Amino acid sequence: MRTLVVTGYGIRLNVKKGYIVVKSKDKVKEISPSDIDQVVIATSGVSISSKFLRLVINQGIDLVVLDSRGYPVSRFYHPYITRTVDSRLAQYMSYLNGLAKEVAKVIAYCKLMNQAAYLVRLSRNLSISELKDIAYSIESLANEVLRIDSEDLHIVRKEVMSVEARAAHLYWSSIAYILPKDLGFDGRDQDSNDLVNTVLNYAYSIIYSECWKAATLAGLDPYAGFLHSERSGKPVLTYDLIEMFRVVAVDSVVVNMVRDGWRGEVKNGLLSPKSRAEVIKVVTDNLEKRFRSKFSDSYMTLRQWIRHSALEIANSLRNCRKPKGFIVRW
Repeated sequence: MRTLVVTGYGIRLNVKKGYIVVKSKDKVKEISPSDIDQVVIATSGVSISSKFLRLVINQGIDLVVLDSRGYPVSRFYHPYITRTVDSRLAQYMSYLNGLAKEVAKVIAYCKLMNQAAYLVRLSRNLSISELKDIAYSIESLANEVLRIDSEDLHIVRKEVMSVEARAAHLYWSSIAYILPKDLGFDGRDQDSNDLVNTVLNYAYSIIYSECWKAATLAGLDPYAGFLHSERSGKPVLTYDLIEMFRVVAVDSVVVNMVRDGWRGEVKNGLLSPKSRAEVIKVVTDNLEKRFRSKFSDSYMTLRQWIRHSALEIANSLRNCRKPKGFIVRW
């Protein structure tokens, strides 16, 4: 996907003679709509004309507006959604027929197996055998998730989260071990202002936006989750979907960036506009890389796998069976 990232202040987006016009203080740039698939606005102080909005909608260009932490505050995309009524009825019924518990466990299992697979890859690439041992411990925890058995969805969620927390400690301690010490990264902490945690927060939000779109277009209710409990105004199904893609879509990218010497700028707990643009570019580029899943020999881009996984969950719910989920095959 070809993405136009807008990060400067005082920029105006308009249309002239069928071309997108990006106007700043110093320059004017004209872009053919056929040359881009997505526009990401990652800063405030950007003006948008109604003519521009009509053009991106008519041309099928994805328009995403992010706040300063990378959270999607708005998204424009085509209104055609797959089998909404059937999928949502099946989604709600899964709370009653027990399928929701199985979907929750599949999501958590895939998340932990992706963590383990990544540590095995790092062990091989960095010649650190201890990482492989930790990966096997996380695989064991992933299998423990599948053995959780209760008739109560709330109990299943609580027990799954407990196992996830144990795996997270092992996983993030391993990541901290291989990162340069000057970064001051001691482990995953959403409230920390160190560079790695700040970048992780921002990058997850970009993938979060993709997962929200995928769930909606698959006809699912983004506010009715399986692994995460329902909270008023929170699209918890989006939180579920992203769990299977955190490692390959974000963690591996951020680790590569900082190990290769990239150092972004953090001010008051936020990335600078320049650093945001750099993170957006690397993460969105990675979304276009092709991967295989453990459950398929087909190569697809990560963006396609996210959409595929949402559609698979919807289809599984309609047919009263467990989804397979996504486990990357490195």
